[in-house]
Amino acid sequence: MSFFESLRDKAVATITQVLDKKEEVKLTKDELFCKEYNLPDGETILSESAAEVGVKSSHNKDAYKNIPFPQGRVYATQHFLVFRDLFDHRNCCFTIHLLSVKKVERLPSRDYGFALTITTHSQISVTLYLIGLRSDSEKFAQTLKVILKKNLSNINKFQIFLKTCYSEYLLAKNQISNEKIDSPPNGGLGLEFKFPGNAKDSKDKSKMKLWFDLFRVDGRNLSLIKTPMFYKLVRVGLPNRLRGEIWELCCGSMYLRLADQTEYEKLLSQNMHKKSIAIEEIEKDLNRSLPEYSGYQSPIGIERLRRVLTAFSWKNPEIGYCQAMNIVVAALLIYMSEEQAFWTLNLLCDKIVPGYYSKTMYGTLLDQRVFESLVQSTLPMIWEHVEKNDIQLSVVSLPWFLSLYLTSMPLVFAFRIIDIFFLQGAKTLFQVGLAILKVNGEELLKTNDDGTFISIIKEYFNTLDQSAHPNSPNPKFRNITKFQELLVTAFKEFSIINDEMINKHRLKYRDSIFQNISSFVKRTEIRNLPKLANIDQATLSIIYDRFYAFVESYNVTLGSGSSLMDFKAFKRFMNDICDWIDNRDHQGAGVTTDDFLRRLFDNWDVEGAGFISLSDLVIGLNKLVEKDLMTSISNFFELYDVRKLGRIDREGILQVSEDLLCITSPWKDGILFDRITDGLISQTALNEQKKNPDFEGEIIIDRLKFEHQQIERYLSGASTFIQRAFEYAQPVEEEILIQDLVMDNKISHNAALNPNTPVFVNLPTFRMVVLADETYELFFSKTFRKSIHLDKPLDSKFDSIRNLRSMFDGLLADGRKVARVVRDRVDVAANNVLHNNEDNSSMKSSKSKVHEEEEERDDDFGVISINEADKDLLLGAEAQVLTDPVHPGSGANRDLKRLHQENGNVPDSERKDEKGEIKNLIEFDNS
Repeated sequence: MSFFESLRDKAVATITQVLDKKEEVKLTKDELFCKEYNLPDGETILSESAAEVGVKSSHNKDAYKNIPFPQGRVYATQHFLVFRDLFDHRNCCFTIHLLSVKKVERLPSRDYGFALTITTHSQISVTLYLIGLRSDSEKFAQTLKVILKKNLSNINKFQIFLKTCYSEYLLAKNQISNEKIDSPPNGGLGLEFKFPGNAKDSKDKSKMKLWFDLFRVDGRNLSLIKTPMFYKLVRVGLPNRLRGEIWELCCGSMYLRLADQTEYEKLLSQNMHKKSIAIEEIEKDLNRSLPEYSGYQSPIGIERLRRVLTAFSWKNPEIGYCQAMNIVVAALLIYMSEEQAFWTLNLLCDKIVPGYYSKTMYGTLLDQRVFESLVQSTLPMIWEHVEKNDIQLSVVSLPWFLSLYLTSMPLVFAFRIIDIFFLQGAKTLFQVGLAILKVNGEELLKTNDDGTFISIIKEYFNTLDQSAHPNSPNPKFRNITKFQELLVTAFKEFSIINDEMINKHRLKYRDSIFQNISSFVKRTEIRNLPKLANIDQATLSIIYDRFYAFVESYNVTLGSGSSLMDFKAFKRFMNDICDWIDNRDHQGAGVTTDDFLRRLFDNWDVEGAGFISLSDLVIGLNKLVEKDLMTSISNFFELYDVRKLGRIDREGILQVSEDLLCITSPWKDGILFDRITDGLISQTALNEQKKNPDFEGEIIIDRLKFEHQQIERYLSGASTFIQRAFEYAQPVEEEILIQDLVMDNKISHNAALNPNTPVFVNLPTFRMVVLADETYELFFSKTFRKSIHLDKPLDSKFDSIRNLRSMFDGLLADGRKVARVVRDRVDVAANNVLHNNEDNSSMKSSKSKVHEEEEERDDDFGVISINEADKDLLLGAEAQVLTDPVHPGSGANRDLKRLHQENGNVPDSERKDEKGEIKNLIEFDNS
């Protein structure tokens, strides 16, 4: 049964503190508009109108010939002109930044009709045939004119920005653009360390040529007209050099980068040399970020990753850093410059997948519940099987969502998923996840445990490049890879999964997700702890809550949660459960309980990293509350046997004595009574009662007398311990057998006063010295254990819901292992191809070599045309998914027909200037 539905507890009161407040408030019309069109926050609709749009390109005047004019609605905001087709936005839509507008002209017409022609820096002319009252059209034109003039002050910023776009360089180099760009802009690590995959196999050159042609016809970057071809080209996979720019164009981070071109460097310079918890966490993960990629085996890649993550942590202190974030940024930096990656990460965390990389990870966890619900409704057989066998589906799928599939499948395929993810948003993650389960459904239904279920998925990811139908007699079917099959399944069969459906599911499960997820992960983590003889499950649950309560109280400053406890948090943890910890300020006075706590911490820190995990803690506590006397003494001895030689030297003996003196202080000072004293008090009370059997009042006991007796007993025990320890200590040169030792209360001399004689005690001797004193024997068998209250309830001031962001680091690590194996296999295959090519190259003519060199170039299309076979292959069935042509039907607006007719019937005398050319009214000119 699903772990979500098996937990019925109500959400805790503090749940409202971690919910996304923005989602609780109904969005305004302008906020919904910005969200729908990926515009920066703060844009508002200043004017809008129904419109029909005509597009012309100066580089290909026949491109839009005989194509019906798209009908829809046009909006003007402070910085953008937005249009979307009424029938299907994939048919035609654009978000033109007003800085890219060069000229606006009003077309001449008679009484009816109103049309504006907008010319962009891409040399694309967009004609808006405004529909409605003429006064409203006039108002729209006037508003557009005003805001265009307001944007003129930023034109220099726009020119600088264009030089950072590879599309501008591409067209300028091929003499299509008038922009003067002499060198390519900064790009990703792939330029220096090569891009993942084989560029020739992925037809990267052909893809680049198709994009080059699209830029000539439909514009580019800030003035691109998105047509069905745009969506097809994204779906078949972006060319390496353009991938970063298209990503930021699709998601809208390009607009943020244009608006704040200096913020990234400013954040780094203003916070240089500053320290934070987030930066400490970043440093730990830098070398674990896609380590298989050569760029992150170099200081160059590591430094870029450090800078982006650090700048983000300073800009977003409430988030700081989350471990999975390093994987995502490492992937972005392969194709993007630092600044591009920085703004894309900001948009990713804030809008595309809000809550995925937050302190509570609530977005990821909520979407796991949504994913399970979608599996239940769309794949009922698999869902029933999962429930029947208690398979934790979210444990399998969570790494897919949190790392955007980067740790699950080879990078060359994961980047294809991310291409579509930036185009259509978070629903991509759900569609691909459902497709993975459907494609492997037959095999998954044969499993009955988590391990086998996960293994099948891993093996599938290992073979994504292999044929989906290897035994088919049809060669076309044999050429379809498993990855292509996955894409068609995801975006054709699961096209019903849209944003509206996902948001409804999120709203349904949001209020209960935190308690359910927290309870599940808690059970899972406790279940994975080693078996403990001295701590039961109920107590483990309390320890778990207390551990994460204290860990989070120290790591919440910059939103950087951790699953490890440092010494400072450890001291507070132990102080909360132990009677013997001294909280007084000694101001440099001798040995304190801090020294013993430090010894415990260092002993339990098995990796010597300065942190202990929950597992380290419970193993250590289990030893500390050991019930068996001999084992308890052995565990204490182990704390001081630092070199694991089975002996404690002279210095160690003194430290043992001092620590025992400190941790027995509550009994030595008479604050607490041990069992001996309690027994004496009880016996005295019983004797008094026997003397006066008829006395019904409260028997008065002189507790002060018993307190002094206990103090003397503990002081005597401490003195006796140090004396006997050195009396029976053995010289380093000569070991004395335990049976040769004779217990004698008379001490002949104090070996501690002779530092020239190295001595030690071994475990048998140590046990003998402890057992020789009744007080210390009781201390190790009962008193010390009873003073540690592991089952003490957690103070209500602490939130029992731990920081969920760090819970799934292990899952991500496991996913990285799988992806690493797959990448190694892909690299080997690529190297084999490379070696084969090298062997064959010796037989090629110099003419062939020149052709090969030309194929490596991706920015010069002066004499190269795309192979039509490649074009057909690239734009085949896979690209047609979700890009079927839209036919508006016969409902052409009669007013629009009249408008076009009116525009065509204007007398030439009214349309032409003195030179005989058609004249338009100039509304705005920035040429």
